[in-house]
Amino acid sequence: MNERSSEPTPKQPSTGLPPDRLWQPTTAKWFFVVFGACLAYAIVRYHFAGHVEWRHFPLFILNKATSLAAVFFVGASYLIGKIIRWHDHDKQLRLVVIKFTGLMGFFMAAVHAVMSVMLMNPAYFAKYFDGVGRMNLQGELGMATGVIALFFLTSPAITTLPMMPKALGGRRWKRSQRLGYVALLLVVVHLVALGYKGWLNPSGWYAGMPPISLIAVVAALIPLLVKRRLVQEKRSAQRARGESQ
Repeated sequence: MNERSSEPTPKQPSTGLPPDRLWQPTTAKWFFVVFGACLAYAIVRYHFAGHVEWRHFPLFILNKATSLAAVFFVGASYLIGKIIRWHDHDKQLRLVVIKFTGLMGFFMAAVHAVMSVMLMNPAYFAKYFDGVGRMNLQGELGMATGVIALFFLTSPAITTLPMMPKALGGRRWKRSQRLGYVALLLVVVHLVALGYKGWLNPSGWYAGMPPISLIAVVAALIPLLVKRRLVQEKRSAQRARGESQ
């Protein structure tokens, strides 16, 4: 899920696996490190530092970890090859990792959406409801932007399929991939709407650990800021070339 994935790539040395296979040792490491770190943070913050009972681990805590991992994966898909240079030595592997992180981010965002619908009630999230059990503005705005963000994330996920670049053409394919940036922007709005009140009260953070929503906002903003910087650099270079002619 990244416009850079249209670059031609050299063939990988034979490893016994198809070169474009998404699940392979490198992508498995990405999954276990990213999701494992998110899950560990959620467990420590809510179970050990906080007061959440372990009976809420299967849905409430897993939902927290899944939501954070979704943002990390989507963000990574737009940063690999730009500021994440770990796979620059192998363009084929870099392409696979970009696809894997993008699709994993979309999958986890979808799982998060389903889990959130199951949990969204006054017993779990009283601050998002009014006195008669209806969602207040904070809750409705947060949920609406989350759903729309998932919608925009669907396009780059679908167009990651191998036949799509040829079917759409290079220009349309790149436009569809860039919708992921729109999704990230909506994720920022979604998280700000739902979590900003908790960010303003650091004394209430469990053991001083920042809320997961705040960490996710930072993770979503980084690709947007990097994209803005790259666009500005490209425009500056174009102006410089124009002036030199």
